[in-house]
Amino acid sequence: MNIHTENIIADIRRGNKQAFKKLFDDYYPILCVFASHYIEDKEVCKDIAQDVLLAYWERKEDFDNILKVKSFLYTVTRNKCLNHLKHEQLDIPNFSGQEEFDSGFEAAIIEQETFHMVRKAVEELPNQMRNIILYSMKGLKNHEIADKLQISEGTVHTLKKFAYRKLRESLKGINYTLLLFLCK
Repeated sequence: MNIHTENIIADIRRGNKQAFKKLFDDYYPILCVFASHYIEDKEVCKDIAQDVLLAYWERKEDFDNILKVKSFLYTVTRNKCLNHLKHEQLDIPNFSGQEEFDSGFEAAIIEQETFHMVRKAVEELPNQMRNIILYSMKGLKNHEIADKLQISEGTVHTLKKFAYRKLRESLKGINYTLLLFLCK
């Protein structure tokens, strides 16, 4: 937990709209992807994510730390998705028991939080390194990246090596093999 994150939560509690916009920009895509674990319709997922974030804003005084905020965001997103499925009389994901449901829910949260941390770390890379890693994550080979960025293949190789080093440092808490898997 970093001080910056806790300051955002405190600022949001005081009604700071810029702090809320930052949290909204960070969590909106994450909640959309999380909702897509339950619902296939991307537009419905977007609506749910937006509704959940606005519900948090309306209850912002109730939350004093990021863990409570995240718990609220994920739980309400899941519940809105299940309510949508029930209302539309669509199939609700079949879980044989509460334990399986809880572990699936937890796995989806871990996946989204990991994605968020990796995305943030990649965004913090210098521009050229960030572009190389983003192209690499899309499956482009070094020579294809070199063509797109109009630099030599050797430069791509060297910058990619430095970028991975920086990402390893930034993502000490995450299993590095996950990052390699994402960059294949």
